Amino acid sequence: MQDFHVVIIGAGLGGLCLAQGLKRANIRFDVYERDPAADSRLQGYRIRIDPSGQRALEACLPLELFALFRATTSISPKAGRFLTPQLLPIARRVPASWDTGEDEDDGDLSVNRLTLREILLSGIEDHVHFGHAFTQYRCLEDGRVEVQFEGASPVSCNLLIGADGVSSRVRRQLAPYAEPADTGSICVYGKSELPLTGGGLLEDGTTVIFADGCTAILDLMRFGDDFQSLAADCAPDCKLTPVTDYLYWALIGPRKRLGLETYDHTRDLPVLLRTAMRGWHPELRQIIGRSKAEAVAALPVRSGRPDALRPFGAITLLGDAIHAMSPAGGLGANTALEDARMLSQILAKAGKETKTICTALLDYEADMRERAIRAIDASERGAAMLFAAMTDKIA
Repeated sequence: MQDFHVVIIGAGLGGLCLAQGLKRANIRFDVYERDPAADSRLQGYRIRIDPSGQRALEACLPLELFALFRATTSISPKAGRFLTPQLLPIARRVPASWDTGEDEDDGDLSVNRLTLREILLSGIEDHVHFGHAFTQYRCLEDGRVEVQFEGASPVSCNLLIGADGVSSRVRRQLAPYAEPADTGSICVYGKSELPLTGGGLLEDGTTVIFADGCTAILDLMRFGDDFQSLAADCAPDCKLTPVTDYLYWALIGPRKRLGLETYDHTRDLPVLLRTAMRGWHPELRQIIGRSKAEAVAALPVRSGRPDALRPFGAITLLGDAIHAMSPAGGLGANTALEDARMLSQILAKAGKETKTICTALLDYEADMRERAIRAIDASERGAAMLFAAMTDKIA
């Protein structure tokens, strides 16, 4: 399929994983990303990769890069502690999709998001074009697709993949009726450098704080060796940004509960959260309240429409572009990675003809739709559980 060309819009985890899978299958590709660089904006810190996500990475990455991924994961204990905002033990049900650390041999792995993105970029840098904002596409008479960008020449391809996130421009043209719904909730996330200013009570693995109507998650990220040494051992051509140990935190709940109904991304989030954390243990308030404003961000929680139909043709969607979901289930990124694995394998088996490829996309979309609907349902049930009022008794 050397003469077959795939264009991927969006250089996030799903889009880059797909690119690696296409490279492994000897399918020609290019990735176009609107951001000027991989680290040009804050996109998160800790991300958990579950067993399905790990299998997808293993299927798409070269052996040395998959080994580097595993080597750069956090070595902190995974076992979770469930506490009240006063740091007292609490008996509480957790979402079924969460890994609570009971199975140390076959569970989630915590990785720094930028590190994983840099690993996924390794070896395909010449085919990833930053600073290219997609505007629209046009279907040509010969079955190819012409892709247009802001201030850049158009390119043509045999297949266009929209992996450009929850605000996907590709989706808005392909399936405007599939716009994700705003759930009314928001996720605020940040990090605190170590050691903490308090007594260090939370510097041990994962802690989940169940409060009235919202939940906080704190996850210690410790790494066994500096990343440049790990890259030199596993994949010498991969360049990784140094990362020091840190405490990741996320606070998720309805906007109203967190006092962020009118948040416009211009105000200091740690300050705005003080009211939401009134009555919480001083160490918790210090961790979140004293985080540097530039290290804190917020994202609205949206729910996608993977069940929405799309026109038959050489264009499809991947990841948050079609199935955005609440982070409460911990399934969003992993579902996107599985999309990438499935799509790259289906394309590798398909022929060169456009009609054959379009038919193969139907198999991918049927599989993706089924998986995504289950994941969204699990995420919504997880969110309902995390946002419930505190009715459980203290253990």
